[in-house]
Amino acid sequence: MELIRKHILKLENDLLKPEIRQSIEKISELLIDGFTEFTSSGYIYNYSIGQVIDEGTNLHEIDWEITDFEINQLSDDCVLATYRLIRHSELNENKKYSLRSSIWKCFEGKWKMIFHQGTLMPKNK
Repeated sequence: MELIRKHILKLENDLLKPEIRQSIEKISELLIDGFTEFTSSGYIYNYSIGQVIDEGTNLHEIDWEITDFEINQLSDDCVLATYRLIRHSELNENKKYSLRSSIWKCFEGKWKMIFHQGTLMPKNK
């Protein structure tokens, strides 16, 4: 289970990288067609093959930090990842904190995210 935990953590970190989020090819390797996200800002995002995430957004000004990362096995080929995410901005000293959960499913040996939710939280929790 530890190998799966490390692999899913790597994939979660990959999804925070601008070069992954803005690449049709790379993002389609990580998200299923029909992926849904409930964003920390209260929106629902639905992904279809051929799309990118955050198109036109300059994400180079943002640094992300994952803490308290855990996974729970839901079935033989499906896990729930939970963690805290800290968003650091180069533009100011403000940080945003959120709780995150993702459902990952293994398709023919490749893990893909099928659902994600982010919930903002106070920084002192």
